[in-house]
Amino acid sequence: MSPILCDRRTLMQLICLMIGGGTLSWLLSLIHMPAALLLGPLTVAIVLGVRGTRIVVSPHAMAVSQGVVGILIAQYLTPDMLDRIVAMWPVVVLFAAMTLALAGVVGVAMGAMTRVDPEVSIWGFLPGMASAVIVMSQERGIDSRLVAFLQITRVLVVIVVMSAVSRALIEDPAGPVATAAPATAMGVVATLVIAIVGPILARFIPLPAGATLLPLMAAVVWQMAGGITLDLPLWLLVVTYFILGTQVGLRFTPEILHHALSVLWPVILGSLALMALCGLSGLALAKIVGVDLMTGILATVPGSIETIAIIAVHSEANLSFIMTMQVIRLFAVVLFGPTMARALSGWMARGEKPLRR
Repeated sequence: MSPILCDRRTLMQLICLMIGGGTLSWLLSLIHMPAALLLGPLTVAIVLGVRGTRIVVSPHAMAVSQGVVGILIAQYLTPDMLDRIVAMWPVVVLFAAMTLALAGVVGVAMGAMTRVDPEVSIWGFLPGMASAVIVMSQERGIDSRLVAFLQITRVLVVIVVMSAVSRALIEDPAGPVATAAPATAMGVVATLVIAIVGPILARFIPLPAGATLLPLMAAVVWQMAGGITLDLPLWLLVVTYFILGTQVGLRFTPEILHHALSVLWPVILGSLALMALCGLSGLALAKIVGVDLMTGILATVPGSIETIAIIAVHSEANLSFIMTMQVIRLFAVVLFGPTMARALSGWMARGEKPLRR
């Protein structure tokens, strides 16, 4: 079964989606835009969704893409990082929980000020990895279109602000990060096996975001056992993000797009407020642990993990420490984010009826 299902009448739209999404991703990558592979197809798919299309993303392809995202997250969790986590676990847990709590508070505040469903608003401000949060929100059954809009807007705000902060604090930014070792055939096969089998097993295991979390846990165990390296070549990431972006974008309608744009400025202000609060916690973290200011801020800033990694490399910050904090926070979001969002949205005083879809 093909990843994108369509009839002949929508073949031209599919071609437009592939060419347009690929071209936009390439242009965004030229300016080093994080999540460019997701933003390209997502943007073009939104246009097609609003205009009306019969293109449908195969649920099987979507499940495998969720598994690939889980394996991508697991790549950041190395044995050295585990040793650092054990050595400083009180600080790691405290500040990861603090950032998660601050995201919940800002989400609650925005939900109270706008017509966005409270649970959707909280999901939209959960930090970690935007694609993973979008996937998890869809599995939860809430409006992943608005979650995607909130997440991407928040990530863009973080990129702009942290790029400016980095240039202000660092006189001589570092050069581009070195390219990774080439992927092997066995490494790619092992990755695909886990990405395919994990979501299948998740159907029988009552685990939140199981299609992402089971492959993630399997990949961590695999890496710790010292087996064949799990490789994620560029072509696999391109296909994965194309499917994820397309699936979310095609679900946009004129009504939902109008509603999303109507809350654009509250989302931007909420993102700035969350960054300011996390920046203050970063200052405290830098003092407690004894790292430089930029490292402390990047360790707590509520961006997507791949976004923070790119900014950290170019700012000469302590990448190892930053990624340790970011990975633990990502796991906290995956494990506790859904529960927190449900609990907080249930406690919110409801004035006017929120918009649900």
